Amino acid sequence: MSFLFPLALLGLLAIPALIIIYILRNKYKEETAPSTYIWEVAAKLLKRKNPLSKFEHLLALIVQCLAIAVFSIALAHPVFSLKEAADDMVFILDASASMGMVSDGTTRFEKGIEAIREKAAAAENGSTFTLILADKEVRTVCKNVDDLSRFELYLDAAKPGEYAVTLNDSVVEAQKMFSERKATKCFLVTDHKPAESVEAPAKGKKETLEYIYCGDDEENFAITDLTYKRPKNTAYIEITGTALSYSSDHKINVSFYINNGIEDEWKEVATKEFELTKGVPFAISSGNITYTSTRMGGIKAVIKETDGMMKDNSYTVFSNDTTVNTSALIVSSQPTFLENIFKALKVNIKVVSPSQYRNDAFGYNIYVFDNYTPTEVPEDGASMFFGLSRSIDILGFKVNEQITTEPGTILDWSTDDTDPLLSTLTRGIGMNRAINIEKYWNYALLSDFTTVLTVNRKPAVFVGRTTDGLSREVIFSFDLHNTDLPLIYDFVPLMRNLVDYCNPKTLTDFDYVVGEKATLNIADDVERLVLTKPDGTNETINYEGKEQYIYETKTAGEYTLTVTYTDERTKVINFFVQLDESEENTQLSPISFAIAEPENMKRADGILDNLLPIIIAAAAFFAADWILYTYEQY
Repeated sequence: MSFLFPLALLGLLAIPALIIIYILRNKYKEETAPSTYIWEVAAKLLKRKNPLSKFEHLLALIVQCLAIAVFSIALAHPVFSLKEAADDMVFILDASASMGMVSDGTTRFEKGIEAIREKAAAAENGSTFTLILADKEVRTVCKNVDDLSRFELYLDAAKPGEYAVTLNDSVVEAQKMFSERKATKCFLVTDHKPAESVEAPAKGKKETLEYIYCGDDEENFAITDLTYKRPKNTAYIEITGTALSYSSDHKINVSFYINNGIEDEWKEVATKEFELTKGVPFAISSGNITYTSTRMGGIKAVIKETDGMMKDNSYTVFSNDTTVNTSALIVSSQPTFLENIFKALKVNIKVVSPSQYRNDAFGYNIYVFDNYTPTEVPEDGASMFFGLSRSIDILGFKVNEQITTEPGTILDWSTDDTDPLLSTLTRGIGMNRAINIEKYWNYALLSDFTTVLTVNRKPAVFVGRTTDGLSREVIFSFDLHNTDLPLIYDFVPLMRNLVDYCNPKTLTDFDYVVGEKATLNIADDVERLVLTKPDGTNETINYEGKEQYIYETKTAGEYTLTVTYTDERTKVINFFVQLDESEENTQLSPISFAIAEPENMKRADGILDNLLPIIIAAAAFFAADWILYTYEQY
């Protein structure tokens, strides 16, 4: 036995104090007056008939001492330990998108929370509680909490996500707690049905995992993809896509919408009925719709029926105008390669010879210097250098000697997965063909650059900013005529990516799955980026000092990105995020997990700290004392 508040036992010191008071109390002498003599004699006769009269004061002292003792013990809150009577309980709570499915106004996640609450409330006193949230990443919300009220606060704060989730990592995390002997019972709370049989655990160990299934057979429909056809020389459009019913055969009505890209409004153009077979993808179509506008802002399809998960009942395809008008001034005496690639990339170009170039040239997005070193770097636009043979301090690198390579020397692609800019610059490149090189200049980098290609472990193609931070620059350490790079396919996507770096598009993708990352390219003249989420809330993107901002999509629906430029122009860019198909389909194969319990695993000790019997006893002694006092007086 132990006490929560042992200092309360100091109240027992009142017992000897009470005894001393009884010993020292006044022994007054009774005198009989003639007028009360008859009453005095009667009282003495009554006392002779009452055997307790001689012990009244002693009995009152005993009762008062017992009352003080019991009250002191009650205030000290005694706790009795019950050997192996409780459990260290671990709850794995599925927080995937499918747990947000609604039935009778309650989500599966809420049902799971309530089931955990009931299990915890029914646990023996002395049990501890651990909550593991199976979200995009496994998260241990709390560990071995011994206070039920505090554990319920953690439960109240838990929220479901919209990610696709695998439960394996969460079960592994729970298994670690069992191996460390910090858990004795585990509950898996999910909407995935458990398999009827679980594979037998290893010899000498036993399975200790209880499933709490919180799913129902709710209706669930989804549109999984959408596109449109617009034949040339016709005045109509057809929207097509795929719909699914995961729970049953069902008829659905689908409405189709078009946004013409001028007004920010969706116009309903058709509604069709389709009969779906459970689990079988069905092709949906709006039929031919008259459409004469030359612009297309986007298309949308919406299932009109209500089901358990509404987030997958619509699909939007935005036809964002990603065209960026880019102009380039090419300074070269042999511009054939550059002229052809820039024309292929639809860049407006002007070609001048080195003798024709003037440092006061102005008004281009990109200035290309091929085997020519200008005395100054242009103040506006980005610069692209090929075979720069002389150092310019503001560029942030130093030109050393020119190197003639040995036969068979090739350019190597950089493969740094941690650099998002490199991923953007190598987008669409196969990297599966050798690129031979004959000569290059050896550059010593003095600033921070992102290297795309190397030769003999030295930077061959790299990008960055001038030392004043005002201008972007792309550097090739070689003449294109000294390599076969312009002759292979990868040269086209490489140059497209480099042109986009010099004069970037804010977004290049407009269709994502929840959890995917959208790369926002930050142009030099961008002043503010505001993202409007599907729930209507706005988030200002803090991109300061960055050329790219990586935004992780966390919820399904339509997003709007408003770009404000330094000249007060604004541009609105829309993109759509859909649920992962595995989260739309809740009729998946049953799952089977097991947790092995170590040998000689012992349960936690229980706690008995019920004060009610002690308080009742204290009250009884207190009442007895008052009865004795009343009896003595009257």
